[in-house]
Amino acid sequence: MDNPRLVGHIVAVHGFQVKVELQPETRSALRATPDGVQAAIAINAYLTFSLGAGETVIGIITDLEARETFDPSSGHDLSLELMKPRRIATVQLLGTVEHAEDEPSFSPGISVLPTLDTPAEIGSPHILRAIFEVPPRRNRPEDYDAKDFDCDLKLGFPTGQAHNIVRASYNDLFSRPLAIVGNTGSGKSFSVSSLVQKAMKALDGAVEEPHIFILDINGEYGKAFPFVNAAVRSPDRIYLNGTEFGLPIWFMNAEEICAWLSAAEQTQEPVLKDWWAIAKGGDATAASSIGSLQHAMSMLDQLLSELPRIRRKAAGSYCDAVTGYLADAGIGTAAFVTLFSSHRLVSDYNTEVMENQAAIAREAEKLKDAIRGKLICNSTTAELGVRTADSPLPIARAMLADPSLINRAVSKEDTIRIESHLTTLKLRLKTRLGDRRWRAFMNYEDANTKIEDLSAWFGQLGLGITTGPKVSVLDLSMLSNEVLPYACAIIGRVLLEARECLPAASRYKHPWVLVLEEAHNYAKPVRSDEDRGHRLSRLTYERIAKEGRKFGLSLIIASQRPSEISQTIISQCANFISHRLQNPDDIDHLRRIIPMQARRLLDQVTILSSGEAIVFGSAFHIPARVQFDRPEPSPYSQTAAPYHEWTRETEPFPLSRVTATWGV
Repeated sequence: MDNPRLVGHIVAVHGFQVKVELQPETRSALRATPDGVQAAIAINAYLTFSLGAGETVIGIITDLEARETFDPSSGHDLSLELMKPRRIATVQLLGTVEHAEDEPSFSPGISVLPTLDTPAEIGSPHILRAIFEVPPRRNRPEDYDAKDFDCDLKLGFPTGQAHNIVRASYNDLFSRPLAIVGNTGSGKSFSVSSLVQKAMKALDGAVEEPHIFILDINGEYGKAFPFVNAAVRSPDRIYLNGTEFGLPIWFMNAEEICAWLSAAEQTQEPVLKDWWAIAKGGDATAASSIGSLQHAMSMLDQLLSELPRIRRKAAGSYCDAVTGYLADAGIGTAAFVTLFSSHRLVSDYNTEVMENQAAIAREAEKLKDAIRGKLICNSTTAELGVRTADSPLPIARAMLADPSLINRAVSKEDTIRIESHLTTLKLRLKTRLGDRRWRAFMNYEDANTKIEDLSAWFGQLGLGITTGPKVSVLDLSMLSNEVLPYACAIIGRVLLEARECLPAASRYKHPWVLVLEEAHNYAKPVRSDEDRGHRLSRLTYERIAKEGRKFGLSLIIASQRPSEISQTIISQCANFISHRLQNPDDIDHLRRIIPMQARRLLDQVTILSSGEAIVFGSAFHIPARVQFDRPEPSPYSQTAAPYHEWTRETEPFPLSRVTATWGV
């Protein structure tokens, strides 16, 4: 054979799919070439078609078939012996390789399709190297001309081609949402660990600070990213890199606190939001005097509402009531009392207030502002304008422990009117505070998990310093199913809002990646019976998926069931790593959102071995079937070997350790 790479020629062109008739002598799946033994005719092998002018189209073999055909060259009468097999390979075209002076470069576009009779050749090593080992370079910073802004991140090798390497764009994988899906045992957590380990290893010599945050739902990543493990993990707690951590309840914004307490929209939510705004920044001292301050506020409200028709002598009784309630509050009332001096001289109750209504109203409003300041620790009026129910400001546990403080958000008369609604709200608050499952939200005043303010929380997370680990593992495996979505929602929202506070010109600096392990547990599609916790979590990660890129926050979504993840989140994924999937709903769901050129390759997703995956997206030149490198060390995801374990057991099941951890 003159050309050892030649295997056939094109006999049909159907859009971006061509059929190649193979040469009679091309029978082996492998072919010896000047560059060594290469895959020739096999599913997932690559063929090239020269267009001339330094351009070559490359495609992947998706189907092979043999047809019987008449051989007229024999010169004999027609008989069955004269029939010969006509072997056809179906090839999905993937893109164009341009041969520059130095190295060939790949482009996913095809401007000119190959025509009939175009020779089909085995992909040469330098062409395959340009496709697999030199991925696209993404996200060049403005005013940066050097070529080291991106990194070629090694993932593994193409299945059956161990001499090749598959690399991906570092920037693209970690700047936009990435989905890693696969059945349990297919190697999903190994791929997550391998990918993150390689990404952090590429940063050797860089400043130590958190870059990637893993929401570890099953407690399996502690081994892959070593740290000092906690001796005993207890129920209802969160662990950060092996140390007990917390999510202060005052992180909750107005929507989250209303969802947490199942507040009724029309009657309870307005009251709860007002109270939550006032409580932010409060302390136990303010809580102890709340009754008097509340009554003073109610009397001032009543005075202002009755002022146009109040009797002059009776007005003094309002003044006395207000000053009595504020006697020990440290609020000056002299100017207010002076306005009522003439009222007390009136001999009867029938003369209405006329001459100083406006002055009384002004002083009453000043007193109300001062009372509000006392309710949140003597804050200034300017600070009151900044603080809202969404502000992550501390709330003393002593203040939360008295549900009657909710009454501060309404006047005395309104309290009486809606008391039946407030009773159920206060009962739910008291119940929640006593529920040990929410311990991780209430431990912010404990000695070993003390969190005084937002900066302290970020400091424990390792942010704002240069001595933290590059990967922070948040172990949420000990939380109950009801608590988990609230924890995930708050973590995601706080990280996003922290980045939103950065100046617009520097949001791309210090980027973060949030890994959502087992995302189907808390990022589910919208449902008519969706509970409030799952709704909050879903909305949080839908927002991050849609808007996080511009703020420097990206996602890695890892799940066994892609069909049970919000379509909004999955649709925003720029890259996919699909391990073995068996459920037809999951496969169909994935097929609808992936590029056309990857759909035939996805037909193999049911037969992938452990550690194999179909990769496609903007971080890769072409879709490929890849054997991922094993992580070192690996996570705690070893599949049990029942025969091996059962035949070698010498000790009984460690029941005492389980019950001790369970707290029973």
